[in-house]
Order: sequence, then structure tokens, then C-alpha cells
Amino acid sequence: MKQTLTCATIMLCMFGVGQIVNAAKAPFFLKNGDRVCFYGYSITAQRYYTTDVETYVLTHYPKLKVKFVNSGIGGDRVTGGWAGPIDLRLKRDVFPFKPNVIVYLLGQNDAGYKPYSKRTFDIYRRGLKHILDSLRSHLPNVRIVLINSSPWDDFTHSPGFMLDPKAKGSYNNVLIRYGQYNQQLAKRDHFFWVDFNAPLVAVLKKAVKINLKLARMIIPGRIHPSAAGHLVMAQTLLKAWGAPSTITSVRINAEDKQVVKSANTAVSGVADAHGTLSWRQMDGSLPMPIMSLHDKWPLFAPQGLWPARTPNFQYTNPVTALVVKACGFYHALDRETLRVTHLSAPKYQLRIDGQPVGTFSSMDLAHGINLARFVTPMMTQAYRVLALAWQRTEVRFAGWQQVQLPMANIFHRPTFFHAPRGPIFPVDTQSNPAARMAVQKIMRGFSALEHVVAAAERQAAQPVMHHYTLVPMSG
Repeated sequence: MKQTLTCATIMLCMFGVGQIVNAAKAPFFLKNGDRVCFYGYSITAQRYYTTDVETYVLTHYPKLKVKFVNSGIGGDRVTGGWAGPIDLRLKRDVFPFKPNVIVYLLGQNDAGYKPYSKRTFDIYRRGLKHILDSLRSHLPNVRIVLINSSPWDDFTHSPGFMLDPKAKGSYNNVLIRYGQYNQQLAKRDHFFWVDFNAPLVAVLKKAVKINLKLARMIIPGRIHPSAAGHLVMAQTLLKAWGAPSTITSVRINAEDKQVVKSANTAVSGVADAHGTLSWRQMDGSLPMPIMSLHDKWPLFAPQGLWPARTPNFQYTNPVTALVVKACGFYHALDRETLRVTHLSAPKYQLRIDGQPVGTFSSMDLAHGINLARFVTPMMTQAYRVLALAWQRTEVRFAGWQQVQLPMANIFHRPTFFHAPRGPIFPVDTQSNPAARMAVQKIMRGFSALEHVVAAAERQAAQPVMHHYTLVPMSG
């Protein structure tokens, strides 16, 4: 038994999952009624991994009612940043939402982009303790997910330090040192711990061997992952939470028209008409859409209710395709398996609701195909869910960062880098009650709109019945 537990711990650490929870055996981390707050710096403010996680939960658990809020601010540290000191950040950007799950990602800015300094680390250590104490004090039942920072890219470029280019060494090694402290803290205080660094480093190393030019686009600029890089982070967090890989699994024996196996779906009406096999499926989940696989997303989305990119299924983004391959995404989170055995013809066209999906040999179908890799009605529906998940967060950011913060005169505070540039509102709501009430009214409007979009998300995520046909092809 002792040896089994040791092997399990090693495997968890290899995949960047904290030893606090055995994700392989535990039920899914999120529960009905949970309220999740993503808190962090510019990588959280990019909104990509957070939208991926939200989309997965919506598509895979369409009946689960979970609320999400993103409170990521560019340039933030444990002491705060341009949007205010840490106590104001928590009071304004976390506590009002009453989250019972906090996904906490800081550290890259805190380490200073220079060689390790005990003085700098002590500021981080004290600041992190203050934040965690505040969260537990104001939110007694909160489940804290402490995230190790994604890497500084010392793998497709020569190792170094942005703010001390003459220094020798690797800034990512400094981040790993901070992450080791996070892991020890999580173990001691019973937090959930997840490592974003090691899994993304593993993808970078694999990608370099395949195509260096594309590998450098996974974390362009060495700090902020692309949307493709965020996919690895989302996958890591979801697997740590016990997310299952199976969307649906179906096996049909065409010879006797029997359903041999079905998982997370109800299969009915299997029939054979002149060699054409048909059936109906009512699935329990949708496949997971991959944000940037069929389009190019910017490193940072423009401000102002920027809409999600519409997927162009005729195009495959080479960077995202490389990442998907390197991280084994389909196997890890997106298996929508169809197996049909004992077919009489050598080749078939699969149609779903009359829409051609692809042409497959009977051998391929007997072995099994993953429908999540193809353009299906289910995948098209899933991309609508992704678009709504993105739009809900855009509503949140538009109200918060383009109205609430500027009207609070927050930009007059001492700034860190990443502070927005542009005109500052001349009216300070701190000293003008009428302006303060007007902003509160506007923010209530944004909140109401966000609730409307969230309801549309949940509705869009509900699976519907689909009709399948396998049509024998000549030649």
C-alpha cells in the first residue's frame, strides 16, 4: 500500500497537480451553486484560460449551476497595483461576489523579473499570507486554489532576466522557487495547489523539437501565453479538479443493430435501411471547443465588449494545433468516441442531422473515431457557448475597468506598469455623491446584462437530440 501511494503522488506532481487532492479518484471539484472568482495579474486579465475553464464546465456539466467572475488586473502583485492597494482590491473586486472558490494566480510580477532576492521574496511571502488570511476571514468557507505562475519562457529563448539582462541564470527558476513555497504553504494550510509552470514548460520543450518558430509563439514576449498557451493552463486546472475526459462514448454492432456500449448519452432507434445505418443520440454533454484552433486571437483583447472570434473551420491555427498535440488535449479532456463494428461496406460517410462530418473506412469506424476532432452540430453549438462565455466576461470587464475604476479616480494612484493609458474622468466619485450614485446605477445595469448573458450561456449549453446516419460509399 505504501508503494502505491508513493507512485500516485509522483504521478500527480508530474502533471502539476497538488498532493492535497487525488484528482484521479475524487469527484469533480466544482459543485452546484458554487461561485468561482479568478484572481490574478495580467495573465488572468487576458481572460483566456478562465474562459476555457468556464466553457468546459458549461459544456460538460450543462445542468450544473456555477457562477464565474474574473477579477484579474494587469501588473498586480500581492501588495496590489494600479487598481489600488490589496485591501481595496479584495474589498471591491472579490468580497462583493461572495465566492466560495478562489482561483489565485500571482507571482510573476512579484519576483521582479530579476535574480532571486530574499528581500523581494519576503515581501511576497508576507503579502500572500495577508491575502490568504483576509480571504479566510471574510469568506469562512472559501476553497482556495493556489496556482503556481505560468513560466517565463527560458526555453525557446536563451535564459535571462528582463530587468537585469546582464545577470546570468534563469528567471523561470526563480518562479519555480516561488512555486515551491506555494506548494509547501498549500500542504500546510490545506489549500488546493496546482502548478501551471511545469505542464507549459513540458509543452514548450516538445514544441521546440517540432518547430522552433511556432514554439516561440506559444508565449510571445516570454511572459503572456497566447490563447493556445492558456489552453494548457486550463487543461491542467481542470484535470486537477477531476474533470473527466469522456464527452460521450458509443459502440454499435451494425450486424445485429445493437448498442454494445453508451456512456453519457442515450442511443435509440438503431436501424438499417439498404445498408445505411441510422440511430438517434441524446447526449449528456457537448464537446469542448478549442478557442484559437480555427482563428487567430490577439494576445490581449481590445477593450470595449470585443466579441469572440467566429471559428473558420476551413482554417487551422498552426500554433494551436502544435499545442493541442503537445499537451494531448483530446485524450485528456475531449473524447467523443464513436465505434461501429461489423459494417458490410469498406467505406462510409457519417452524417449528423444531414450534415456530412467525414468519410471513414469501416476499419477506422471499428477502431473508433473521436467526433470532437470534427465539425459536427454539437461542436458548432459548443462554439456558441464559448462565444457567450467570452461575452459575459467582456460585460464584466467593460463595466468594471471602463466605468467603475476610472470614475473612482483610481488612475490617480501611484501606478505599476500595465496601467491603462487614456483620458481620466474629470469627476471624482469619492468626493461627488451624485457621480457615485450614477456609477452605481450604471454598474447595476452591467450586472443585470451579465446575468442575462449567463442565462443565455446555460441555455445554449443544453444538449439536443441528434440523428446519425452512416451511408455506404462506392469506390
